[in-house]
Amino acid sequence: MDLPEKQYRMMLMGGDTRFWYLFGGIWFVVGAGFLLASLGLPNLLGPDAINEGGPPLWVFTLAGLAMLSAGGFVIYRARKLAAHDKRLMESGLSLTATVTDIRESLIKINRQIRWNVCYRYEFNDKTLEGKSRALPGPQVADFKPGQSVNIKLDPTKPEDSLFLGAA
Repeated sequence: MDLPEKQYRMMLMGGDTRFWYLFGGIWFVVGAGFLLASLGLPNLLGPDAINEGGPPLWVFTLAGLAMLSAGGFVIYRARKLAAHDKRLMESGLSLTATVTDIRESLIKINRQIRWNVCYRYEFNDKTLEGKSRALPGPQVADFKPGQSVNIKLDPTKPEDSLFLGAA
């Protein structure tokens, strides 16, 4: 079963893709602000005003670089996961898997618990296992062990699968 692009995008990372872009973007922008401010303050206030009783300027430069890097990393990871999922959606092999467990994820967004749907599938006489991205409770409420679900997998790397939802 192939999901329409819009429905898939809603499901991607539990609908949290925008959250990760926003989260990373906030860190990136704040870091850039710190960095630009630390580089521009000596020109704005004069070099003598910077050294009078406050923290050294390099602290703000270092904080800006750290936040800029953290935000960039989060955005990079979100883009990489989206590209991976898009590739599997376009060229992956559709299979049916069996739910083995529903586990609480380590990820919480806005203090809401996320869940992983764990599943087992057969490919080329091998039994393999996978799990979904962290999904919100309402999206996993109907899944029970033993239920069939749809997945896509990379035939050249069968352990690389993508959870799509109910079969």
